[in-house]
Amino acid sequence: MSTSIKSRRLPAALALIALALGGLALAFATSGAAAAGAGKSAQSANHRSSERLVVRGEDTVKDSPDCPGGVCQLELTDGDFRGTPVGKGAYNGNVELHVAEPFSNGEGGVCAPITGQIVLGADSPDRLVLKLWGDSCQDGSGPLPTSSFTNIAHFVIKGGTGEFAMARGSGIASFSEDNSDRERMTLIGRISR
Repeated sequence: MSTSIKSRRLPAALALIALALGGLALAFATSGAAAAGAGKSAQSANHRSSERLVVRGEDTVKDSPDCPGGVCQLELTDGDFRGTPVGKGAYNGNVELHVAEPFSNGEGGVCAPITGQIVLGADSPDRLVLKLWGDSCQDGSGPLPTSSFTNIAHFVIKGGTGEFAMARGSGIASFSEDNSDRERMTLIGRISR
């Protein structure tokens, strides 16, 4: 084959390849746009607004007398909360303190992991159930029964009823328990419903 025939076929072949690539790009663009439009329609239909969740509360911590398997059961009782967008009400909860997994607080005292659940609106048809996990640390050192504690945890909204039946969200929780077992709780996060 002569060089002139090869040189004429090369531009034609490149043009054909460019045309094919252009067609593929157009096909992907239109199918992507259609899929994005369908996704936006479905997303709009299922869109739930997200807003800030801020809750403060006070409760009493009741310790279990024993800790089978290195897990102490703590009960949060007589809880009273206020916040946005959840309003005001009673709450309760159960927390497991994993004393078999202690670590130092850096002050001569101890810390241990916690897991648990809190129910906001415990005596109402509009309940919000939170699952939490984090750590509990003794403030300073000394005998544990007469110590105060600071707990920091993550929470996720596990479910709810009434106004909060479809609620989802997450955030950070802090708990400050004084040496007489009174506790102050703060929840800061986001909620969608």
